[in-house]
Amino acid sequence: MSVDHERDGRNVVGLVLASVAVAAAVGAAIGYVLPTWAGLEGITVLELVIPISPTAVALYAGVTVGVFLGTLVLVVAVISQFEEFED
Repeated sequence: MSVDHERDGRNVVGLVLASVAVAAAVGAAIGYVLPTWAGLEGITVLELVIPISPTAVALYAGVTVGVFLGTLVLVVAVISQFEEFED
C-alpha cells in the first residue's frame, strides 16, 4: 500500500486554510452584530484597545486560528519525523 505524502500535505494545508477562512467569516459576522447587540465599541487585549468592526474581529479571529493550527501542524510534522527514523 503506497502512501502519497505530498497529497496528504496538500489536504492538511487546504483544511488549515479553510478553517482560517471560516474563522475569519465568523469573526466578521460577530464584528458586525456585536456593537449593535451588546453596545460594545472596543475590546481590550493585553492593554490594547481594539475597536470592534467586522474587519478587526475577522483579522483577529483569522490570525488566532491560523497561528494555533500552524503551530499544531508544525509539532505534528516534527514528531512524525522522529517516528520515521525508528523504521
